[in-house]
Amino acid sequence: MRRVRPFAHEDAARLQEAIDGVCAEGRMATPRFQPTPAWRHALELPDCPCHLLLVAEEAGQILGWCRLFPVPGDGGRPALELGIGVRAERRRQGMGRALLTEALRWAGRQGLPVVLETRRDNLPARRLFERCGFRPVGEEGDRLKMYLPVQEESR
Repeated sequence: MRRVRPFAHEDAARLQEAIDGVCAEGRMATPRFQPTPAWRHALELPDCPCHLLLVAEEAGQILGWCRLFPVPGDGGRPALELGIGVRAERRRQGMGRALLTEALRWAGRQGLPVVLETRRDNLPARRLFERCGFRPVGEEGDRLKMYLPVQEESR
């Protein structure tokens, strides 16, 4: 049975394998997982309240992930940067939507807007983001920047 849940320390190797698989397709900024300081923080301190790292799991395999990391937003106010990925063989099955829905609920409870970048030619992802309320706010090369204002969520 598939489930979306918070990342735990014991997921680290399986999560890296999933990210490496998506990176190898050329869909990410790097050809393999290269953890930034924010990623290292999330992996080392999964329960830290400043970020969210979710995994989609089925039969012990990590099939996708979604993360929200704090970043400076417009005017220096805080925002959350979203990153998401799903293994190729599991796309278009609702997994990305399930991960995104849970992440946006968390962002709403934090009272923070969400920003992301995606490839301009990634139409399925763009449609998903737009259905969830994201709007394009700029382009840089082949990347599209998108923004979701604060979504009120019951705490």
